[in-house]
Amino acid sequence: MTASGHPGGLAYRADIDGLRAVAVLAVIGYHAFPAAVPGGFAGVDVFFVISGFLITSLLRDELAATGRVRLGDFYVRRIRRLFPALALVLAACLAAGWWLQVPSDYALLGRHAAASAGFVANIAFWLDADYFAPAADALPLLHLWSLGVEEQFYLAWPLLLVLAARAGLGGRALAATGVALSLAACLLLTPRDPGSAFFLPFTRFWELLAGAWLALRLRDAGGGSRMRPAVADALALAGLALVLATCLLLDDQSPFPGWRALPPVAGSMLLVLAAPGSRWTRWLLTRRWLVWIGLVSYPLYLWHWPLLSFGRIHAAGEVAPLARLALVALALVLSGLTWRLLERPLRRGLRARAALAVLLPAMAVVLAAAVAVWALRGIESRAGEPVRAYANYAYDWRAPSREGRCSLTGARGEPEVFTPDCIDPPGPAPRPTLVLWGDSHAALLYPGLREAAGDGLRLAQFTRSGCRPYLASRKPDCRANNAWVMDRIADLRPDHVVLFAYWTGNDYEDPAQVLRDLEQGIAAMHAAGVGHVVVLGPAPRWTQWLPKLLVQRHREAPFLRVPRRLRDATLPAPEALDAALAQALAGRPGVTYVSAIGRLCDFRGCLVWIDDPAELTTWDYGHLGPRASRHVAEAVLDALSPAPAGARAAPRGD
Repeated sequence: MTASGHPGGLAYRADIDGLRAVAVLAVIGYHAFPAAVPGGFAGVDVFFVISGFLITSLLRDELAATGRVRLGDFYVRRIRRLFPALALVLAACLAAGWWLQVPSDYALLGRHAAASAGFVANIAFWLDADYFAPAADALPLLHLWSLGVEEQFYLAWPLLLVLAARAGLGGRALAATGVALSLAACLLLTPRDPGSAFFLPFTRFWELLAGAWLALRLRDAGGGSRMRPAVADALALAGLALVLATCLLLDDQSPFPGWRALPPVAGSMLLVLAAPGSRWTRWLLTRRWLVWIGLVSYPLYLWHWPLLSFGRIHAAGEVAPLARLALVALALVLSGLTWRLLERPLRRGLRARAALAVLLPAMAVVLAAAVAVWALRGIESRAGEPVRAYANYAYDWRAPSREGRCSLTGARGEPEVFTPDCIDPPGPAPRPTLVLWGDSHAALLYPGLREAAGDGLRLAQFTRSGCRPYLASRKPDCRANNAWVMDRIADLRPDHVVLFAYWTGNDYEDPAQVLRDLEQGIAAMHAAGVGHVVVLGPAPRWTQWLPKLLVQRHREAPFLRVPRRLRDATLPAPEALDAALAQALAGRPGVTYVSAIGRLCDFRGCLVWIDDPAELTTWDYGHLGPRASRHVAEAVLDALSPAPAGARAAPRGD
């Protein structure tokens, strides 16, 4: 989210603060209630346009009046605008993390706080995170990526504008060229690597430059848009419709930004252009409560996500809707206090030199604390024995899952094709062929299948992260991938196909929808000559990453030994889906249902470890570790021979 403010010298426009309020409320709606505002993350794109417009208006006015831009004064204004609330929120997050986070997460928070203090948070999250992944809920500073993009833009744009003016080049031409180049990079990169396109500055600058171009266009036209009220009303209505439609109709299952960022950017430009001449837009966007939210939008954006994220961390899972609403209300209160008691006094009550004397040391202290937390690995001494070993527990799953070859991830530089060794060679003696098809959860089942089957099966692995084995997947890249896998299955005509994935998620909570998508693929495989399809039901999903859950529980109730099982520590949705699929697929010819939950859980709870407490069943919320993979794979192999006429569940137990 941006923090452009209304620079001195510009005529104040309350409608822009109203538009800011719409943008920040959209983002908060997406973070707190994603089902209600599924595309609210596009509010950041609205802010980018506003920021580019306001800051460039200031720069253009200064150039017109004096023929130059005092870059030192410009950056002092940026510091006075950004540092007060940012330093406070970063310090508060480091304090909250001390009490609420396990060492590995606290170390990551230190890394991200240091990057945020240095305005390179977008680069840190490009390396560390997926904005739309479920695990992103546990990253309290994830939202600061947008601040990094904005400030990186303002390191270059004022200087380029000054150089263009000295060379006699038009600022509008410079902005238009920048829009064209950055937008082209965005459109080319998004389908190939949406994570990079989302976080990297050169694929986002076009949005700020669009606002900059509009500011220069209006200044060249005499400072305003001269249009009839009816035209202004029509343009403003179209702009508001584009912004609201994006926030309500877009969702996080499609690659973004790419072309999907065009409607909110275009809508924002239309609103900024036409609102002064549109009576109804002026009336709508200048409501006092909306303008107030716009005025505090920067601290509100800073506060809201850490509160929601730490709320989920404290709850070790999802936060109830009323609690989320209360956290949003608390964010409003804190943002109002921050604006009135901190931002305004430091921006208006102190001279520049005095403000810098306060702000620069304050941010330096926060930066030093963040670096210390990161360097000291989250201060592991905060975790008690005997579970301290789990504070940074990890499993190097890349090689066993054959990442980049048979387990595609869409990562930067990875070839988006399966390599020939994903299919075992035929061998000297005939043996049954089994195809494993699914997402990253299926990729982590492969090592167990390989170990348990030995040379008795010819295995083929076609797995792709985030892609359930649905022919009608909502994700274009998954749909193309799955069509390729289906063609390959038709060529191979394997004896068995095992389907496994993270079946439950934000976009597929309904068991009936999961079943419909499964049935389409099962029917296609049977039509292609596959005699036996095994559906492996969902693995249990822990409320937190399992190692962190053990550390947190040890704090609350210290135990001498790591428990073999935990009760009441898994989410109910996978269990409900497991029961529904077992019932729906029972007795179907050529289909076997195997319950992963039945294999790993019973009335005593779900397995934390199998043979050795030093190796947990998972290192995260539910991907299988080595022993758990073998344990579940044995149940799958038990279901293969003899191939049953109908579904049956794998035996329960250890």
